[in-house]
Amino acid sequence: MTAGGAAPPGARLALLGDVHGNAEALRAVLAAVRAEGITHGVVTGDVAMRGTDPAAAVALVRALGWPVVRGNTDIKVGAGRPRPTGHPASDRVGSRSWTIRRLTDDDRRWLAALPARVELTLAGHRVLVTHGQPGDLSVVVDLGTADEDLARLAEALGVDVLVLGHTHRPMLRRAGRALIVNPGAVGEGVDDDLRPSWAWLEAGPGGVTAHLARVDAPLASLRAG
Repeated sequence: MTAGGAAPPGARLALLGDVHGNAEALRAVLAAVRAEGITHGVVTGDVAMRGTDPAAAVALVRALGWPVVRGNTDIKVGAGRPRPTGHPASDRVGSRSWTIRRLTDDDRRWLAALPARVELTLAGHRVLVTHGQPGDLSVVVDLGTADEDLARLAEALGVDVLVLGHTHRPMLRRAGRALIVNPGAVGEGVDDDLRPSWAWLEAGPGGVTAHLARVDAPLASLRAG
């Protein structure tokens, strides 16, 4: 499923995702977005599961009115069917079952209905947003992915900019004529860096450029595994 649309003319577009139920980190990132004067954005998925405040995280994202793509944990939570109460996994904070029980039915339906991709145009440039490798989240797209593989992927998708999440690692690469961006994670850090990360796109006379940014506060939890 694909959702489409156009970004505001001459706009900068905020990129954020992998919130993982960390509402405090999300509030800090959104404050940074506002401080940059950016009013529109997209969310790369994984909104609720694994953090301590999934309901607030979902509410904050929904209130933005921005396009959101589904991540792998959104699929798990959106499907419902929690384990029985009393099961060790059911009572663990941040688990799938614990998260499901802290969201309304409407919030779970919203997560379940999120599209796999969002396509939009930014000053005439085609931008595709997806949580991970389009069509296969088991394939990791990161700094170790070969340039030729990225260029081939972007060409097959017919996009100028490919925005991804999933790895929690900020990334900015050029592959062929395409720009590949991962804004990193709002709610979960890696490599002991607990600063929430985000990014933005900016269209100018020379095309689209991307900027990576972090909130200078250790508000993200450390990603397990």
